[in-house]
Amino acid sequence: MQKCGFSRSTEDYAVYYRLGNNGKPLWILIWVDDVLWVGEHADIVIAKQELGKQFPLKDLGPAHFFLGMKITRHPEQHSITLTQDQYIETIIKPFDFQDAYPVSTPMEPGSRLTNITETQDPADETLYRSILGSMMYLMLCTRPDLAFAIGKLSKFSSNPSTEHMNAVKRLLRYASKTRKLGLHFGPFPPGSQPKAFVFSDADWAGDTESRRSTGAYICTISTGVPNSPHTAISWSSKQQPTIALSSTEAEYMALTQACKEAIWVSRFLAELPTRTTPYDITPITIYADNQGSMALAKNPEFYNRTKHISIQHHFVREKVGSQEVILEYLPTGDMLADLLTKALPREKVERFRKDMGVYKA
Repeated sequence: MQKCGFSRSTEDYAVYYRLGNNGKPLWILIWVDDVLWVGEHADIVIAKQELGKQFPLKDLGPAHFFLGMKITRHPEQHSITLTQDQYIETIIKPFDFQDAYPVSTPMEPGSRLTNITETQDPADETLYRSILGSMMYLMLCTRPDLAFAIGKLSKFSSNPSTEHMNAVKRLLRYASKTRKLGLHFGPFPPGSQPKAFVFSDADWAGDTESRRSTGAYICTISTGVPNSPHTAISWSSKQQPTIALSSTEAEYMALTQACKEAIWVSRFLAELPTRTTPYDITPITIYADNQGSMALAKNPEFYNRTKHISIQHHFVREKVGSQEVILEYLPTGDMLADLLTKALPREKVERFRKDMGVYKA
């Protein structure tokens, strides 16, 4: 790549770039032996010829599929859609769920799953893991609405019960019904600058056995214009490693993980222009729905209340002080990350799912 004049991204080592003949950037994204080219057509043709002199290339033409994701362009709307309906077909067919009874939520709203008890029957571990593993790739690529359910059900992989198996099969029913949903990016009119936003949330003591909380964030991208659509570009839903003594502490620890993602995203976006000028890293906004956690992040005077919290979680306080991130309050009813912390009813699932750019292609 360097022999062909490409430089490696400092934020993602699988990404390379260089300037084309017209001064516009040409990007190359590499995953093992798959390569995705992003740039002007003429620049791509030249780069392929140069790279083809270094090692054999198989040119598949304009990208329609990449890593199991279908790419659909909408030139008139200046937008792109990523879907995995064909992948969903391949994972539900072996389990004979093509005509299964459809459900509207990935998990039963308000469900509280626990470890298997003596009164419960064990389930087939191999089948359980097979279904869960198949669904996991779908969640990682285009379906953030599956993140909480898969994270929750993964805890029982070593010893699932029939109740857990029914919950996993519900995921297949949900995926079957929503197979046409995809991530919609845009519209991004020519000259518009993408802007990222992060939504952070936590479900305090949501695990009824360990009493640990689930922290989540979702990073979206839009043009930054008021009322412009958002689309999820990264997300996470994980059980926190330590027990939070209050909802404020759980939200504060979730803010730390959201802040780390926000810093990386802002630096990566700074590389997207021509790179002829130094980095122009702008503060990124993190939305939270807990005023107490925001106060802890902004005010170091609450030492007596936070000295028992691990040092790593005070990272967000430092970044707020240096103005690398900006915290803003968002009511719980509008918090997208709430979908990644608990099992919600159908109305909220459908609303938050659409607000994060996941809807029918």
